[in-house]
Amino acid sequence: MKLNEETYRLEKAGSLGTIALIVGVVGLALSAIGYFTDARQMFYSYLVSFVFWVSIGLAGLFFTMLHHLVNAKWSIVLRRFSESAMLTLPLMAVFAIPVLLGIHELYHWSHADVVAADELLQKKSGYLNTGFFAVRTAVYFAIWAVIAIRLSRLSLKQDRGHSPKLLQQMRRTSAPGMVLFAITSTFAAFDWLMSLDPHWYSTIFGVYIFSGGFLAVLSFIILVAGHLRRKGVLGDTVTVEHYHDLGKLTFAFIIFWAYMAF
Repeated sequence: MKLNEETYRLEKAGSLGTIALIVGVVGLALSAIGYFTDARQMFYSYLVSFVFWVSIGLAGLFFTMLHHLVNAKWSIVLRRFSESAMLTLPLMAVFAIPVLLGIHELYHWSHADVVAADELLQKKSGYLNTGFFAVRTAVYFAIWAVIAIRLSRLSLKQDRGHSPKLLQQMRRTSAPGMVLFAITSTFAAFDWLMSLDPHWYSTIFGVYIFSGGFLAVLSFIILVAGHLRRKGVLGDTVTVEHYHDLGKLTFAFIIFWAYMAF
């Protein structure tokens, strides 16, 4: 693993890419086996994994937007980590396709005969139906992808030279982006997970999923930064103080997540 000191980009990532490819291929093979063995359980397992990884990407987007909105200084050297996480969101849109294909296995409100026999589901059918569900999923990912890609491009432009105009553009993107993030991430949690049992509801469920995702992205940043440090990369850039700050944030959100769950 080698870092270009001028561009701060890894020129030789080592075997990480190969290992990731192998893990991905094995995962696809196991998913295929699971589908032919027990399709219903495979879709449930896939949904849990899908939402977990999406939540990390969303939390990376949140971390990046928050950094711009509060004009933070300490997190500047960590921003690339959160930006890398948020840039997985356009790719995760592709991985949403199996969820849409397995909608009848996952959600019993998608069956007309079940809805016809349930008064509550009939009242919710204007929202809980397969067409609107698919449209909402596409809209969520479109919004997240646009914000993530724009912030990433502005960040890369900033590498070529400091400009107050770029800072303003980042903040102007992050301000409405944060509002859209709050709405879309909450409704995504309602759609993908809470509607598994449409007879149960919780207004705090979206915040609960968000807090778990933010804990996950903080852990991701800490683990990746620590790994790079052991490889001699960014050792003098990400300092002990950064790890202290990340540790404090992690501790705070563990409490926050536990409170939401309680």
